[in-house]
Amino acid sequence: MLRFGRHFVRVKEIKAFEQRFNTYVVDNPGQLSDVHVNVFRYALRLAQINFFQTAEGEDVNLSPQIDPFRRWMHETLLHLIPESGKVALSELRDIAPILQIRTAQMRDEICKKNVNRFSQTYFDEDLSNKKLVIVLGGGGGSGLLHLGLFSLLTDLGIVPELVVGSSMGALLGMIRVMRREYDPVATALSLPKQFDYTTIFKPFTGYSRYGFPGAFHLNLLRTATEIFASGYGNGMPRFSDLPVKLEIVATGIRKGFKLDEKKYEKFKDPGNASPLAARKRMQLFLSAIRQLSKNSRFLTQVVFGRENSKDFPIIEAAGFSCSVPGLLHYDVFHDDPDTVGPLDALFEENDLLRLCDGGIVNNVPSRVAWESVQMGTIGTRNSHIMSFDVFAPIPSSRNMIWIPAQQFARSGVLTNIPYSDQHIVYKNTPSPLYLFVNSYTKLKSIVESAHEQLANEVKYLQASVAPIDIRLCFPEA
Repeated sequence: MLRFGRHFVRVKEIKAFEQRFNTYVVDNPGQLSDVHVNVFRYALRLAQINFFQTAEGEDVNLSPQIDPFRRWMHETLLHLIPESGKVALSELRDIAPILQIRTAQMRDEICKKNVNRFSQTYFDEDLSNKKLVIVLGGGGGSGLLHLGLFSLLTDLGIVPELVVGSSMGALLGMIRVMRREYDPVATALSLPKQFDYTTIFKPFTGYSRYGFPGAFHLNLLRTATEIFASGYGNGMPRFSDLPVKLEIVATGIRKGFKLDEKKYEKFKDPGNASPLAARKRMQLFLSAIRQLSKNSRFLTQVVFGRENSKDFPIIEAAGFSCSVPGLLHYDVFHDDPDTVGPLDALFEENDLLRLCDGGIVNNVPSRVAWESVQMGTIGTRNSHIMSFDVFAPIPSSRNMIWIPAQQFARSGVLTNIPYSDQHIVYKNTPSPLYLFVNSYTKLKSIVESAHEQLANEVKYLQASVAPIDIRLCFPEA
């Protein structure tokens, strides 16, 4: 069960109403006064508080105090902007002065009761400023669109506080979090100019230690080390070293799953690159997907970057998150205690057999992001979670082969959407097989495509993260 499941039930409809309210205000400017807009925004953020983190890092449980305020909002407010149908504008205007009074009372009661823990100024500052959290979905080469998101956020002057990634989203997210300020040119220059597929994709040896076997072994460690060294001046960063928080989702396969490693050994010959061999490798991947889908009870979510894995090397976590079952194998063949120790503990604690692609269990992990925010990962619970799906099942001639895998991932994506404040599905994506870009022109084209597809979303993001004017909400402030 979700760690904060009970709280999500309490705030789910308020969270959804906040999204509808922001959308309405952006699409219908001037229908509500600036005072009323700021009051609604403050009240909706206040109503979603569970724990509040003080400047000293102490968590204060405000939920019991706020619960009556939440219930009043449920009964009085949420139906005024329905999911579909006409917005009750006149009623919104009528309720705004009452909402302002009740919000001021709730705010004053909270701050007076906790006067020795935080000031009213500190409380207002927290609620006035939303922090951005981005969730990057997997999808092989389609995930290169995430680079366009990074540059767009830089143009807007917005720095994410937390990046949560699955599969290719983990790999690209790893690049983003190396610095708080993102430099798209420096990133492009840090990417290797020439990719040798025979170096990156080694033949599977027939031996797996932690990873699910596949036709090829993903030799990610060497390439990533080169990127870090040339672009960022460091070697193998760990989660605790990062200036922007990162969490990586992988899939754990529990013991009891029937894993036949012998059927993967026939693909050990790297020279067999015929079309027939390529089709057989793809069939092996689809066979692994079908087997996993039929045995979902053996699957569990693993989140690297939390608690006991904060000192784990990020490249090892990204490697497991990108290891497509039956196709790409990733593993640890060294004995570094900082890597092997946490892995052994993880396997023992969760009774695991192998690790594989995070997209199998959670391809767009918005729920992970929401839960991490509630855990206090970014120092505030006031966040805007923005998720990006590059692997949706959109029929096209070049996409048909991926539809079974996309449909398998889709059910998990749908259950995660309610945890996101802004869920974006890319309609025009590079091929999942387009894993590497060795041309700046091609990379620029992908970035521009992402900008075009996100152009309409920018205004909603800016409206959501814009600071609240406390003086409009509470004139005495």
